[in-house]
Amino acid sequence: MSEYDNRSALVTGANSGLGFEAAAQLAELGYGSVTLACRTQDKADAAANELRERTGADVFETLVVDVGVIESSRKAAAALACRGRSFDVVLLNAGMVPSELDHTVDGIEVCFASSLVGHHIITTELLDAGLLDDASVVLVGSEAANNDLPKMMGMSVYDLALGEPSEFGSTDAEAMKNFATASSGPEYNGQRQYSTTKVFSAWWSAAMARRHEGSTRFYTVSPGANMGTAADRNATGAFKVMIAVMSKVGRYIGMDQPVPVGAKRYVDVALGRDGTYESGHTYTSKPKKMTGPLVERTPEHFTNEDRQDTALDVLDELAQ
Repeated sequence: MSEYDNRSALVTGANSGLGFEAAAQLAELGYGSVTLACRTQDKADAAANELRERTGADVFETLVVDVGVIESSRKAAAALACRGRSFDVVLLNAGMVPSELDHTVDGIEVCFASSLVGHHIITTELLDAGLLDDASVVLVGSEAANNDLPKMMGMSVYDLALGEPSEFGSTDAEAMKNFATASSGPEYNGQRQYSTTKVFSAWWSAAMARRHEGSTRFYTVSPGANMGTAADRNATGAFKVMIAVMSKVGRYIGMDQPVPVGAKRYVDVALGRDGTYESGHTYTSKPKKMTGPLVERTPEHFTNEDRQDTALDVLDELAQ
């Protein structure tokens, strides 16, 4: 009997990479139920079968959802509400690193939509259904949002993340909406889009922690550099070449780590291990690092409450 036997978890993007590994780690800890949220039933079933074989635990349920699509996210949230299962841990892991500009059927840029919009819908509707009491909600972040990585990586944030919205609009709210929909602004750059989207992730956990102050906890956690994941499947050109090189030599220079190590970051924060993690805060590697121990990160562009609240309001609007 495990201390986690009566606990339940939901993991998005659970059919591969970090999500798959985090689901396995939760089952190996003894979680009584782990729901695998994947884009197709075939992917979910394959992941569940592989996880049962690996862990020896028959605790996996499946959920079909494309978190980049509003209707799919709403249907998935409704399905979870109908099941009536409350969750102790929610790992919002799904997302992508874009290469070229693309929009979802809802007119939202795909990186922003898959990282934030569907996750916001699912979380909000589970909260409304009373299924996240005393839960830990972890949203995937990135060292790229810290805006201090080597220039050769090209992963700097746009000025709107720093409180200078003029590239995208005349106000923070207008600029954030234009950024999220890629409807105006500078020439599209997938690496900068990803980096800035992850600033929104930091804003989201902070604003959600204030909006839902009480028993539900919210964190943004970077898994660090994990070149063995599928998140870079859309990468092209020089960025794809860099990833290929880093997958070979990155572990020797502190720019790559095994996928289980990255997934453990999610699990450790969700379970409160290895230190005290404060709701509403963001945890990544140390400054200018992509691996190593987790630390709280508080660069000035993360901590502005006005921008945090504006970002959450924009997500509410986009999710309608």
